[in-house]
Amino acid sequence: MTTYRAFVFLSLVAPLLSLSPSSHLTPQDKARLNSVFSSSLSGDTASLHYSLLGLQLLGESTDSASICSSLLPLSNDVNVETLFHATGAAAALGCPLTLGPEAAATVAASLGEGATTASLFFAAKTQSSVGATLDSAAVKKGLTAALRKDDTLLSLGLAFHTAAMLEGDLTKFFDRIEDAVVQADEVDGKMLQFEGGLSVTSVVLTGAAKLAIKAKKLLPVAGDQAVKFANYLMSRKSVQQPKGAFHLLEAVTTMASNPQHIPLVIALASPVSVSAENPHVVVSVTDLAGGSPGDFTLVLDTATRLEDGAVVAAKHPLTHMVTTTKYTMDLMTASPPAGFYELVLTASPVKADTRFVGNTGVTLTVKVLTTISVDNVELKVLDSEQTTTGKTIKLKFPSLETEKVSVDYKERIMLNFNVLDAATKKAMLIHQVFVKLTHSESGAEIIYVAEAAVSSKTYMFDLDLGQAAQDFNSKSGDYSVSVILGDAVITNPISWHAANIDINFPESDSPKEAGLYEAKPEIRHLFREPEPRPSAVVSNAFTLLCLSPILIMLVLWARLGVNCSNFPVSLASVGFHLGLASIFLLYTYFWLELNMFQTMKYLTVLGVITFLCGNSLLATIAKRSKSV
Repeated sequence: MTTYRAFVFLSLVAPLLSLSPSSHLTPQDKARLNSVFSSSLSGDTASLHYSLLGLQLLGESTDSASICSSLLPLSNDVNVETLFHATGAAAALGCPLTLGPEAAATVAASLGEGATTASLFFAAKTQSSVGATLDSAAVKKGLTAALRKDDTLLSLGLAFHTAAMLEGDLTKFFDRIEDAVVQADEVDGKMLQFEGGLSVTSVVLTGAAKLAIKAKKLLPVAGDQAVKFANYLMSRKSVQQPKGAFHLLEAVTTMASNPQHIPLVIALASPVSVSAENPHVVVSVTDLAGGSPGDFTLVLDTATRLEDGAVVAAKHPLTHMVTTTKYTMDLMTASPPAGFYELVLTASPVKADTRFVGNTGVTLTVKVLTTISVDNVELKVLDSEQTTTGKTIKLKFPSLETEKVSVDYKERIMLNFNVLDAATKKAMLIHQVFVKLTHSESGAEIIYVAEAAVSSKTYMFDLDLGQAAQDFNSKSGDYSVSVILGDAVITNPISWHAANIDINFPESDSPKEAGLYEAKPEIRHLFREPEPRPSAVVSNAFTLLCLSPILIMLVLWARLGVNCSNFPVSLASVGFHLGLASIFLLYTYFWLELNMFQTMKYLTVLGVITFLCGNSLLATIAKRSKSV
């Protein structure tokens, strides 16, 4: 119900709050951008140009002598974009270049008929950097023709920059600003950007601002749109490239000094946490570049607790910290309960100035911290069937109860307590409340959540040991009871060892499960037992039976005699018979000790030799037979 009330309150208040910039360029941001620019001074001409312009916007100086000498060879380049970067860098260093004949011809051609908005911009900027005068009528004509061919956002932005350097009637270019602004994409209702990212957004914004000043007209941009553009620029503060960093700085500087809309940044300059030890909220009021926008009166409109929508302070002026852009107030004078608070502030310039936007209804979030204690602690031991009144022990925080409490598995343990706000001495609800039971011998921990009664703000823990025996693995012995408290708005999270209890569980018939850190039974793998082999007599008899043909052959050879007269004595015949004998010997080794893969390796070699020798032997025998 409390959450619902807070939601309804915020829903009603939200429309009354105005959009404001989320942040500004801090000294740390500027130091990082300075590092990006400094490390790019030795890069290509474009990086050098953007880095010099960026350092200039930051108010930093550079060693110009060596850089100026490196730019001199580019004074007669034939690429107009290179000329734009080289002359721009030289002008920023105070050593303007003099264009060579080929470079001058390139610039003149880029300002001529058929030029694009990009080449017109580069050429016009080059002319400006070298101190030459622009032909406004010719450039206007070229810009008009170029925009007919290409009216993308980048093309429009470059056209605005070019037109801002011209003289005469610029209305037809100024009117195109509205065409560009309506193409901005909105993100989450808080940011506006142009398709193409930071560079395109910056080019369009800065070009439109310069053209509006030159034409002496107001930009078709509303105050809330200016704030949304500012939010987008601040979301890109982490840019790492010199080109993007320069475009970011140029856009931020332009918005910080704009004659029409200046987004005001009201941000926390102190930690988000407020407590009795650190009661002050410090707020900074700056422009987008982090500079001072002047003297302001800052008022806290409301300080609202988000939990229940209660307003603890209203219409409270903040004190200006002299010589700074910071304002401060003691929020703890309102005695706010602990919790998260939304501060709504309004900054009004001491001298009326309608240029400032995003300075009313600015919301900041802070949290009020407090210290807590535990009170009204009761430990009860009751019969699970509630047939007896049981035993009640009063515990005192933060002491440990000296009496050890014995509890049977048929009983219940109840622990009731209140969490008190040390500042108000009132009961409060917090986010994390646990009761931990730790077995003294094994160190095993069982943690339960204590439930809160919202009406009385009393925490209750009720444990039926008969039903919870499985949680304890039926392990009897001494247990410590600890109360653990924590919340985002307290400064002293508590882990209080409140009491010791002796729990008696019955012996379990079933085997106890091994603990998490106890050794598990050894795993033994049982492989398939080999098949039983025949007896030695059967094996020997079978071997003799297999060898019997050889034995018969040898006997017959002995009886009949062996005639080797026709044996051809040649390498082929000897090799064939030796190869054949080797194959039989290999089979014998396969039977005794070799495996199939080893046997196949050797058999391949022996088989090839035997085949070749056998083929040669048969050819010799066939030839001899024909001759006979």
